[in-house]
Amino acid sequence: MRRAILATILLIAAFAGGVLLTATRVQGSDMAPSILGGDWVWITPWGDPIPGDVVRLRDPLDPENHILRRVLAVAGQKITYDADTIRVNNRRLRKQSMGDAEPHLVAQETLWAKKPLKGHSWLTRLVAYPATHWAADTVTVPDGHLYLLSDNRDSALDSRWWGTVATTSIEGIVRLRWGPAHTWRTEFEWTVGTEPIRD
Repeated sequence: MRRAILATILLIAAFAGGVLLTATRVQGSDMAPSILGGDWVWITPWGDPIPGDVVRLRDPLDPENHILRRVLAVAGQKITYDADTIRVNNRRLRKQSMGDAEPHLVAQETLWAKKPLKGHSWLTRLVAYPATHWAADTVTVPDGHLYLLSDNRDSALDSRWWGTVATTSIEGIVRLRWGPAHTWRTEFEWTVGTEPIRD
């Protein structure tokens, strides 16, 4: 009897997981070092992305291709880049050097959150300072849009090239990542962004 109940529970969980989350194997290094090529990610097709979330969308320059990008700002927020610092609504994105992974510099970025919550953190990598292709002008994210960045800042295209992206282009939000652990990340990561602070 116990085996039948356990088998039923596992069958229901597998069905719910297949309906509620889609498993996808990551290709490429656009989101390295947080999400690597070969990692598995589980994507939910519903919900409103918030800063720090990783979303799946069709590549604006190649609609046949699906890509992952991190939400840095949502509608109404402002993005500014100056002196190697990214600011969201005048709040500096906290950045901590994690070390070198030749030929890259690895850093951990953290969003600000309302206390007592802790902001979501992720890893980025850069080849050169200053980061490439940042405009000096402040960008205000319009209604129904997101500002998206690649974690592999010098090796992938993102909102610095395309501009903001319509939320209708988003196909889902990554909620779980599984892949080999390395110096700066664990084998599994539950990924949830940080509610935006409205100034």
